[in-house]
Amino acid sequence: MGSLGETLRQARLDRGASLADAELETHIRRKYLEALESEDFVALPGTVYARGFIRNYARYLGLDPDSTLDLYSPSRAREDRNALRPATPQLTAGRPVSIRLFTAFAGLVLIGLLLAYLWTAYNSFIDSLNRPDSGAVSRGTSASPSPGGASVATPGRADTPQVQPGSGQPGQVAGAPLPSPTPERGIVVETKVSERTWMEVWVDGQSQLQATIQGGTDRVFNANQSLRMRVGNAGAVQVTVNGEPRGPLGEKNQVKEFVWER
Repeated sequence: MGSLGETLRQARLDRGASLADAELETHIRRKYLEALESEDFVALPGTVYARGFIRNYARYLGLDPDSTLDLYSPSRAREDRNALRPATPQLTAGRPVSIRLFTAFAGLVLIGLLLAYLWTAYNSFIDSLNRPDSGAVSRGTSASPSPGGASVATPGRADTPQVQPGSGQPGQVAGAPLPSPTPERGIVVETKVSERTWMEVWVDGQSQLQATIQGGTDRVFNANQSLRMRVGNAGAVQVTVNGEPRGPLGEKNQVKEFVWER
């Protein structure tokens, strides 16, 4: 074993630790560690503290504290090892909170809040679809007249125009649905529902329908001046206005409202 400073420095290098690492683990100020490794004992605060520093530093480096202490002050007589040698108490300082840990915790909180918001929005949408159909026209009933002569088709089935005698066209199968004629005046809106949706319809300012419509249902609405429609699943409703196909009203599960006027 060489001198005290050489022994301490070599042990630290073998451990792969820097002076900053040793200062953090032993709680000994870096200038005192440098003084021990350079054997600048004058820079140490005193003999009692110097011995305590050597013991703590030796334990951190994996050296025997007593053997390492024997290398200190070689000009003095070796002290009895059984004598009580005071040492500085080790103060355990709490490690600073990791930035990564704090960031991860904050991210989890934000994700939890986002999931709670999405769940609440989803439940609200489901409640709107399952709203009681108090104003809906009963399924299977015949069409009822609306203000201004407009009529609502029977819910749950498509309206099939009647084939008038002598009006058939060559090659046309008897009883096949005919295209809806474009009226000279007024508004005709044909709907084809592919999936369940909630629908409201106002004809000429009067409420005509408030119901949950099942998939596979075709409906026709007639108005003289204006027709307003609100749906809860726009992607499942395709419309034809006065014989002109308009395609789906929007995206799936999208709530939209439309107004057609003369």
